[in-house]
Amino acid sequence: MECHVRGQAGEFYLDVVLSATAECAWFGLAGHSGAGKSTLLQALAGFDPSAKVQGQWQDIDLSSARNTVLVSAQTPLFPALNVADNLELVARYNQQLTNIAAIVALCECEALLLRHTTELSGGELQRVKLARALLANPRLLLLDESFGAMDRALRFRILKKLRVFLGQHTRVLMVSHDINEIILCCDHLAVIENGGTVACGALSELLNPEYSDLSTTVLPLISVLQGVMWEHKGGVSRVLIDQTDVRVSDESDAQSGSPIRLLLPAEAITLATEQGEALQTNCLKGRVMALRAYSATQNVVIIDCGGQRLSALVDNYNPQCELLSVGRRVWAYFSGQQTLV
Repeated sequence: MECHVRGQAGEFYLDVVLSATAECAWFGLAGHSGAGKSTLLQALAGFDPSAKVQGQWQDIDLSSARNTVLVSAQTPLFPALNVADNLELVARYNQQLTNIAAIVALCECEALLLRHTTELSGGELQRVKLARALLANPRLLLLDESFGAMDRALRFRILKKLRVFLGQHTRVLMVSHDINEIILCCDHLAVIENGGTVACGALSELLNPEYSDLSTTVLPLISVLQGVMWEHKGGVSRVLIDQTDVRVSDESDAQSGSPIRLLLPAEAITLATEQGEALQTNCLKGRVMALRAYSATQNVVIIDCGGQRLSALVDNYNPQCELLSVGRRVWAYFSGQQTLV
């Protein structure tokens, strides 16, 4: 995917360049409020005729807004119609009547069909808007903070189903302030600031402090560890990471033996240079790969855990800093209140 969008709104200038590998189906956008993310999506949707859009995403010509659908807070619904009629109107126009039931189930809108749009909560409105967008059968789906009003479990559940449903047929450009949503769905990410692209690449690289200085400003410092689901019972998932049993409070529906990713914020980790008892539920062992300054008061410690990188933050005044050196064995402790995707 290669994309270049230029535009102007008053004194705000937009000049964004995006790129990704050919197989990329979901692309994430991050950045502070006012950076230009929504303006970019508006241009791609064809709502800003003065914007200049160039690029190709596999067989999609990005300069044309054909078969492109934007889902945002400004997306209107027909207030005189109930939810079912809103969905049917779009489905009939796009010859998608046979897909209504499946899409309603995907977006978990079954209980909303007879209600009017003025009676819906923020999260319910988002689900209906998403369902209506899917019934338009888009080739390019633009999601602008389209899940923020839903509770965490619901939005993760819908996002997982949505990725499977869309497969390789639809390309998705996703704006979210929740990096967990982007990690769940996207393999590539661009960071937008002041109307321009300040970083673009594979998600794993941009989240890695060895490759990027963005974690102190836009992106949180999060390690993404690959594991295998072992067991789920009583609201607790047991995941094997480098043959270590990690227990996380979770309502995952992942099957035993399926691959899964653990999102581990750097600030959630407590390091020790000797193994011992701790209040935290979990412990991963590894060796220090590198140490570097993260901020005026903190250092980041990069640890090799069975071939996977784990980042932890240590306060400068912590006596533990003096014991840490490259090659030193360490134990990383953390609680079970983490995220699985």
